[in-house]
Amino acid sequence: MKILVVDDSIVFRSAIAGALRETPGVEVIKSVTNGKLAVDALMNYPEIDLVTLDMEMPVMDGLTAILEIRKFNKKVIIIVFSSLTSKGAEKTIQALHFGADDFVTKPEFIAESGESFDSIKNELIPKILAFKSKITQFQANPAIEKKLNHASFSGIRKVDLIVIGCSTGGPEALAKIFKGITQPLNASILIVQHMPPMFTEKLAEMLDKISPMTVVEAKDGMSISPNTCYIAPGDFHMTLENSKIRLNQNEKVCFVRPSVDVLFKSLHKCQNLKIAAFVLTGMGEDGAAEVKGLKEKGVDIFIQDKESSIVWGMPGAIYKKYPDSKVLSLEEISLAISKMGSR
Repeated sequence: MKILVVDDSIVFRSAIAGALRETPGVEVIKSVTNGKLAVDALMNYPEIDLVTLDMEMPVMDGLTAILEIRKFNKKVIIIVFSSLTSKGAEKTIQALHFGADDFVTKPEFIAESGESFDSIKNELIPKILAFKSKITQFQANPAIEKKLNHASFSGIRKVDLIVIGCSTGGPEALAKIFKGITQPLNASILIVQHMPPMFTEKLAEMLDKISPMTVVEAKDGMSISPNTCYIAPGDFHMTLENSKIRLNQNEKVCFVRPSVDVLFKSLHKCQNLKIAAFVLTGMGEDGAAEVKGLKEKGVDIFIQDKESSIVWGMPGAIYKKYPDSKVLSLEEISLAISKMGSR
């Protein structure tokens, strides 16, 4: 896997490149200092598979670079570095909407002090390895993503509640789904997206602007209402109890908080609610452990197809256990949700 590192800080460029050089099967072929040089490098080195891209740079910033790159290269994977600030979270959501594939948080104190980069390495390397695995699988069998049978829409039922779990690639997948919802829904939506605090608030603001639904970051004690979507806040598990949202900071599940499994498990006790569950793109297996209980409760399970997923970890884990799960593209998911919640 060939990687381009883009950052105006020599400290970060050196540290990121050094960490990547220690990763088997990964080759850093170039490091540059701004977005303009990144665009030029991608034009001159079409074999580049992945770019790590800082957001704040001179000459051309990260957002502009993403827009320019996507004009001529739709395939290269872009992972942006984001500061843990409200402004950084807002720019990251924009970057994902513009075509970035994922993000890694960039603590400011590391940039200033030169302390250990372990926190970045621990977040960046697993993402790169997940993308590397997808590239390897596709190169081995380019037709692999076309093999799954998509679900028929004839069996889709109206529901009171739609729950969605997602991780890597989730914000852009959600944006495409919500853009496809053109009419108010007679159903509520609960979303668990693996993201830090502040980022989930900005995600809610973005989705609220592009759909006829009201989209908010969930707060403890909220009662769910039709045509309203509630996103679990970063670092809090979200559950549903007697049609009320409950938040907690119990131990991480599947190494994450919020966790899809935690939300799904809480639904086992929900009575008198017709529910549909969707699992979208993401690394790992969060959500898969609680599918059995949902199916026993009569919940229909839908997963995003491999072709449109950035990483087919979470939906793939469910498909492996339950190959009868309904497999849908993002466009089909929009249509399904619209049909489920139609008035």
